[in-house]
Amino acid sequence: MKRIGIITDTHGDRSHMESALMKMEIAAGGPLDTLIHCGDHARDALWIGRNILQVLPVRGNCDPWDDDVPEDRMIQIDGIWFFITHGHRYEVKHGTSFLSSCAASKGAQICCFGHTHAVHHACEDGVLMINPGACLYTGNCALVLTSGNGQYEAKLLSYRS
Repeated sequence: MKRIGIITDTHGDRSHMESALMKMEIAAGGPLDTLIHCGDHARDALWIGRNILQVLPVRGNCDPWDDDVPEDRMIQIDGIWFFITHGHRYEVKHGTSFLSSCAASKGAQICCFGHTHAVHHACEDGVLMINPGACLYTGNCALVLTSGNGQYEAKLLSYRS
């Protein structure tokens, strides 16, 4: 089993990141194996994830363009394909249909994104679309638990409750 945490749009607020990390680890029943940061202060993930095995940030529209953090990632974790992006280049403030079709065409099973600061959790084009909402403003994060056989469970969490 892998424990995968998802945060986005942290905008440098480390106290909210610490709260989100603690909530994800409690809900997962142990430390995270992977932390995904969907952009806007993506380097925050390297600070918060200093004790996590794998940290996967992507660059958002508020991140430096000369940064070595990629804009998108396609990665397989425990048999599950993830497409990770901030979302601004996919016009997510006007809907998620373009992003979901792009993620589906890449073979993603889960698409993690941010940018809108709003929570989004829906299956579109056969892809689970997850935006936990801005960590700083919503008090939310997300957790994906894999079972090692291509199965997973995804949940949105609030660290304010």
